[in-house]
Amino acid sequence: MLFLSVSGFLVKHSVAQMVAQRVHGLALGYEDLHDHEQLRDDPLLQVLAGKPQQDGPLAGKSTLNRMELGDGSRDRYKKITYWRDSMDELLVDVFVEAHATPPEQIILDIDTTDVALHGNQEGRFYHGYYDHYCYLPL
Repeated sequence: MLFLSVSGFLVKHSVAQMVAQRVHGLALGYEDLHDHEQLRDDPLLQVLAGKPQQDGPLAGKSTLNRMELGDGSRDRYKKITYWRDSMDELLVDVFVEAHATPPEQIILDIDTTDVALHGNQEGRFYHGYYDHYCYLPL
């Protein structure tokens, strides 16, 4: 449970509620955190996030931002952390457990996409085969 002091009183936001708020916001097309300043009072999003309507607003953009920017290290402002290696192991374990018999090998077929980029976008790389800059996140 995360407690935040706002105007002299504490607002309670559980991690589960904040994650549910963010995931449902993304599913509804609100990818920017700025949208949550207005969405935090939305009764439907409160129900989807599992917060009782009489229990105050959902988390605001700053609170959600602190939740998302955690990098696994202890920080005063970033209360939620993660461990990248553990997340990778979890994804593999969940995939293997989804099969009656574990596969002997897992093949990752990663293809690049030839999407020409113009300007200095983050994640752009020059690809000699295509002879221009492409978005190649991997």
